[in-house]
Amino acid sequence: MAMNLLRVSASRSVRIGRSSAVHSVGQISARRMALPRAYTTGAAQQSSASSNSSNTPWFIGSLMVFGPILFKLTSPPPTKKTQEKAHVEPIAMETAEPAAPATAPAPKIQKPYVLIGAGTASFAAAQAIKEKQPDANVIIIGNEEYAPYMRPPLSKELWFSEDPEVAKTLLFKDWQGTERNTIYQDESQYEVIEDASGSDLQTSKIKLLLNKQVAKLNIEDHTVTLADGSIIYYNKVLLATGGEPKNLPDQAGKSDKVTTFRTVEDFKKLDQIAKDGAHIAVVGGGFLGSELAVALAKRAEKEKLTVTQVFPEEGNMANVFPSYLTKWTTSRVRKLGVNVQTDSAIKAIKTDENSKVVLDLGNDKQVTADHVVVAVGIQPRVDLAREAGLEVDEKRAGVVVNAELEARTDVFAAGDMVSFHDVQLGRRRIEHHDHAVLSGRHAGENMVGGAKPYKHQSMSDLGPEIGYEAVGLVDAQLSTVSVWAKATAQDTPAAGAGAEAESPRGTPIATPSAEATKTASAGNPFKDEKFGKGLVFYVREKQIVGLLLFNVFGKVQEARDIIDAGYTTEQIDGLLKKFNLHDDSH
Repeated sequence: MAMNLLRVSASRSVRIGRSSAVHSVGQISARRMALPRAYTTGAAQQSSASSNSSNTPWFIGSLMVFGPILFKLTSPPPTKKTQEKAHVEPIAMETAEPAAPATAPAPKIQKPYVLIGAGTASFAAAQAIKEKQPDANVIIIGNEEYAPYMRPPLSKELWFSEDPEVAKTLLFKDWQGTERNTIYQDESQYEVIEDASGSDLQTSKIKLLLNKQVAKLNIEDHTVTLADGSIIYYNKVLLATGGEPKNLPDQAGKSDKVTTFRTVEDFKKLDQIAKDGAHIAVVGGGFLGSELAVALAKRAEKEKLTVTQVFPEEGNMANVFPSYLTKWTTSRVRKLGVNVQTDSAIKAIKTDENSKVVLDLGNDKQVTADHVVVAVGIQPRVDLAREAGLEVDEKRAGVVVNAELEARTDVFAAGDMVSFHDVQLGRRRIEHHDHAVLSGRHAGENMVGGAKPYKHQSMSDLGPEIGYEAVGLVDAQLSTVSVWAKATAQDTPAAGAGAEAESPRGTPIATPSAEATKTASAGNPFKDEKFGKGLVFYVREKQIVGLLLFNVFGKVQEARDIIDAGYTTEQIDGLLKKFNLHDDSH
């Protein structure tokens, strides 16, 4: 079609005249080259006409050859509809074979949830995040060489193991007789990364960055800076840095003989010391000190150890239990073989000529031991939070968070180092394993998009025979109302550990082994005891604010409901039926 039109145009040019035809071509060339229009003199035109007259056949042939090209170059742009058609037709003509499918773009790696601290709280948070958002990019950063692990077995169950290699395997049997590992899950189940660059790695696993110290948290920029200067950008961040064990005033410079106890390495060191008739002194009468004293007493049966426990209070757990229960608990610890020194504050620490440690208790009293373990609580690690501009509760020494465990937008905190707002009981800070489990999980759920307030519950035990669960505010300074009953063979941690469906220690909940069931049924360790099992109601202004379940298991939810409802002391009699305290059928 275009060729025919050009032929018509060319014929018209010839009929007008040769010189006119030359002029038309000149105009076309001028437009094509975008040059200024040419002006010629009369002589030049005459010369040109004469020249063209002699080359007419050549011109017509050139026009026939180059005409179509010139026409295409000088034609006005096609309309939009023509352009669209011209765009479609070449594709159809060129597609001789089926086109290969376009490669899908690589998924963009989202900014991670960064969990600072590789302890129980971070592990629980990571699990919760993955349950809510399976494709979440989650990174746990820890300053130890171990994957997240639980701390209670370090001061309890591991010492009851018959395996001489227990310090290597870290395997233990819980009070039900089920074998478990102190480390929550093997490193192979994580994506272990070496440095900050691994934050962009595509993986479905939780990432684990070990032996790294976080040097700075920048809330405005949403960044975490490691000690080596590398930076990780975060989506949301969890502070779960735990705490440092407190030291005694004169402890500095005596690290060989006086140590604290908190980590796997601490357990391994003490495991080597607690052999061959050594004398070990435990300083502290709270949770950790009492647990460790009882555990070492168990080891003493085969290693002939001497175990002494020293603390300034009137008895074990004196800051938690009412006075009469403290004295009873202390008597139980002594029956296990521990030399308990109550009302004994340490005045000084010395070493004698035999390189033994001497604890000066004043009034000419002293304890000489081969090794001293200090278990007097922890100091929350809040320096990172303080430098980031977060609020720190100077009274309780924790990072201040709201009821949802959020310190600032996209910044959460959990575990031992958090001062949280309890909607029922006010502001609190708690050092306990199950608090780390439950607050970590709660923070993880809220990081993904939840907004539930956190409510604390606590539980512990002093070996396979004495167990207690606590809900709410449990403080020896509060008034208490107690109700006690005879205990049965089933009223022990060994028999009741699986009764509480939400027990952090019972996850995953296992069926008691035949061996554990047989042991629990063999006899009643408290048949002659006044305080076999019971309930202790903690009261503030006649309102029940806390409840201690002593060798009563599987009733945590009932206790929580009582505190949430705001019951008073006048209603205690009616509440007892919730616990079947005097039922001997179980």
